[in-house]
Amino acid sequence: MKKIALYLFGALALAACNNGYNIDVTTNSNNEGDIAYLVDYNTNETIDSCIIKNNTIKFNGNTTEPGVFRIQINHYNKEFLVEPGSNISIDLTGKHVKITDNGGLNDKAAQLEEEINKRGAEFQIIYNQVVEKVKAGEISEDKLDILGNNIIKELNNMHKVNIIDNKDNILGAYLFATKGKKACSDLALFDSIKQALKYSDKITVIDVIREELERIDQTKEGKMFVDFKGKDIDGNDCNLSDYVGKGKYVVADFWASWCSPCREEIPNLIAISKEFGNNLVVLGINVWDNEKAFKEAVASENIKYPQIYLPKNNDDASYAYNIKGIPHIILFGPDGTILKRNLRGEGIKKAIEEAMNK
Repeated sequence: MKKIALYLFGALALAACNNGYNIDVTTNSNNEGDIAYLVDYNTNETIDSCIIKNNTIKFNGNTTEPGVFRIQINHYNKEFLVEPGSNISIDLTGKHVKITDNGGLNDKAAQLEEEINKRGAEFQIIYNQVVEKVKAGEISEDKLDILGNNIIKELNNMHKVNIIDNKDNILGAYLFATKGKKACSDLALFDSIKQALKYSDKITVIDVIREELERIDQTKEGKMFVDFKGKDIDGNDCNLSDYVGKGKYVVADFWASWCSPCREEIPNLIAISKEFGNNLVVLGINVWDNEKAFKEAVASENIKYPQIYLPKNNDDASYAYNIKGIPHIILFGPDGTILKRNLRGEGIKKAIEEAMNK
């Protein structure tokens, strides 16, 4: 029995040793005496902590599953990958953080990032050369736009290849969480890659990204409008559907009183409202603002077209349409179909005329 007990104890000790991780961090002298935290990237829970002494931090522990951790010092944080048996060195003293783990996934991640950065730098040189040719009148701006889109497409494809190549380890899931939105803007592709990743369930932010892509898919050009509730200029309840899908074209301007580019578009929108008359409705959708400033801006700009106001704490509009910046101007068709998004300046009138002449 003693021999069996000793054997089991030895086996357990060996397993613990194999699952153990060691993290050695070198910091700058100005962090001396600060507290460093080891945090779980997925749950945001603190795993360990220590006081920084002699510019060093040491964390040791055990894990049976790979994961993503974060080193956090004051407002600074850096993510890295941990596997059972990892020996990780993190150097925070230079301009760029160095994370090494003797040929492990952190080294692989650094290599992939270096390759993408190198390719990006090569593209930047080519792009700058074409910009100069555009300035000289040798190449049209349209060709510059095509080049820019192709560059973005190739870099995003590199991200996608890296994710798929690492589908069976935690690096693939982490790359998907950080680069997945670039690599697969198409919801169906996103879902297929997510399903192929062994550790996608280890990083919950992937589900948050999917929700965002779903909103993008639901409100892209060609889709039917998504309704939301708000208040009109007099404080009465109203919906987007009170204006959109009622047989007229609608130009919806997501704006705020504090946004200078938004205010610059208003005279153009007023002119469009007058020019197209009964065939079109211009609609202001005020977001990320306060009610007093919103009403003062409407008065000072002499805006006569209708408004929907969304309180800051209940902004269903920009969430539903996944709007990250304003002004964001959308053209809806008479039946409520989203015809064009993110219009500006002369492009608004051009889009309206093209739609009406079809």
